[in-house]
Amino acid sequence: MRNYHPNVPQRALALRSFPSCIPWKKAAIAIALAACASSALGAGGRIDAADLLAGTPPSGVVENSAFVPGPGAQAAHEPFAGMLTLAAARMTTVPEDLGTHEVLGKDPQYFPAVALSFVTVDGDLVPATQNVLRAGSIDRGRSYWDVLVQPGRVWSETRDRGWSRAAFPFALVHSLEGETHNGIATFLYRRGAVSSLRFQIVQQTTPGNITAFFTAAGVTKARFDADASLDQAGIASHHRRARADEIAVRDWGALERRVGRDRLAGFTEGLRPDEIIVTGLDYHGRFYASACASAGGPLPWCERARFGVWSVTKSFANEVALLRLAQKFGPEVFELRVRDYVPEAAAYPAWANVRFEDCIDMATGVGNGSTRRNPNDSGDGYIDATYWDWANTRTRADKVAMLLRVAPAYPWGPGEVTRYRDQDMYILGVAMDNFLRTREGPAASLWSMLEREVFEPIGVHDAPINRTLESDGSAGQPLMAYGYYATLGDLVKVARLFHARGRHGDLQILYAPRIERLLYSGTARGLPTGTQTRDGEMQYYNGFWHMRYQAIEGCSLYLPQMLGWGGNVVALFPGGLTGIRIARSAPERFAAQTETTAMAVVANRLARFCP
Repeated sequence: MRNYHPNVPQRALALRSFPSCIPWKKAAIAIALAACASSALGAGGRIDAADLLAGTPPSGVVENSAFVPGPGAQAAHEPFAGMLTLAAARMTTVPEDLGTHEVLGKDPQYFPAVALSFVTVDGDLVPATQNVLRAGSIDRGRSYWDVLVQPGRVWSETRDRGWSRAAFPFALVHSLEGETHNGIATFLYRRGAVSSLRFQIVQQTTPGNITAFFTAAGVTKARFDADASLDQAGIASHHRRARADEIAVRDWGALERRVGRDRLAGFTEGLRPDEIIVTGLDYHGRFYASACASAGGPLPWCERARFGVWSVTKSFANEVALLRLAQKFGPEVFELRVRDYVPEAAAYPAWANVRFEDCIDMATGVGNGSTRRNPNDSGDGYIDATYWDWANTRTRADKVAMLLRVAPAYPWGPGEVTRYRDQDMYILGVAMDNFLRTREGPAASLWSMLEREVFEPIGVHDAPINRTLESDGSAGQPLMAYGYYATLGDLVKVARLFHARGRHGDLQILYAPRIERLLYSGTARGLPTGTQTRDGEMQYYNGFWHMRYQAIEGCSLYLPQMLGWGGNVVALFPGGLTGIRIARSAPERFAAQTETTAMAVVANRLARFCP
């Protein structure tokens, strides 16, 4: 969603540079903290227990280390198990005003009123779910935001007089979008009592409806309630399985020591340092990453944080779902017609011959761009006058009805020209969901199939994605074009599955012949996009952008990449290497976001690309 193309009008062009009262350079942190710290920190740079108990509001972001266990941390005095009910609270933000106080009827300046259930597992503070907790996206409170919560930690400190501390990473999100505003929160607890919750938001991926890049800090009232519905044993078992399957994130310095710093030089070239959140390289079965940059210093629990990767979802989820269906039911799945599985489409002649294959290539022959195709601009018609109304439409049925109604047929047919359209990816998700029901019954669900048959076997135990907002309170249709919230480990695991041609151990999960066509090759795949990188024009094929690259050894080949709004990249290289970048670049920086040749050069120094 809201992908690159600078030649189309986009509301988000008003994005501003990332504000912070704490500069990015480490040398300036101590000075900046003195200038813009919140309520004074206690001994050792800790948030004082008295401030938490009194609900003392912060005046800004402090160093993230104040929120997490310090050198003197000891085991918690008791476990935490129950529900933490939080009140809405106005956030102190930089910039001071986010520019609007009514987006889809809600105010983004407010932290949401939300209830979070946790249990303690082996010293970790584990949420009952890592799915999106809806608040702002539904008729609940003043805030615009929904919430994602990841596992944190519980501990105690001697000076806290019998209280235990808890902290966890979280993100503010919205169910109709795809960015994350990542932060950390902390509170005290003792024998059924809790303090206020102190939080700060220190990092974000590129936004959509809320055009400002911002940091935030605040405090909100909290109440503890017992939660009889908590399946503590089930949550503990799930968390331990997830921990056992975690990708170990090694420091980038370890890779420098392993292969030599000179061979890694230039890996992050293309984007400015302040546009990059984290970069990493999966090399010979080990994943190495930089520190997660944020306004409060390195982000704690970066390996657990979830990032809004926007259109990476197209390849990570939609293409993976299509390849799973092809493995289960045969390659004829690619040739299925959308109108046979989305009954509403039968009334529109433009959709008469559109196949699943055409949707995953975004070559449906339907859209609102010009008829100029030589040369093609895949962004022609993407963000048109109807786009935002469609993107902010809430229900499955209304989203389908609108995308069918507003987009006419081009003079060419399906499968001939790529035009970037989130709508094509969304309707493909609906069609695949309905197709699965014809084979497995009315209770079948495409996303449940992905969780059970793809993600769980490869060790992705939590897979949160945004969904439509249905009036009956049901889960809704996964958006599939954008809206997946990935950990670094999620991205590494799915990339490894592609490198292995869809095989995991003894299990063939995805359809291998199609992956063979997807992977790095000297032959162009897919359709031209008009997007140029150093060595030529990118192609689009099956949810991937294919970058032409002139290898060090002399051959020319195409490298498949998952790309998402703001410069998010998962690039698959020969030798089983994967380059990953999570970024927060503004939309007018399109050329820099798509130019990942420098990353490929580094991978090519480490592995032979030519036969």
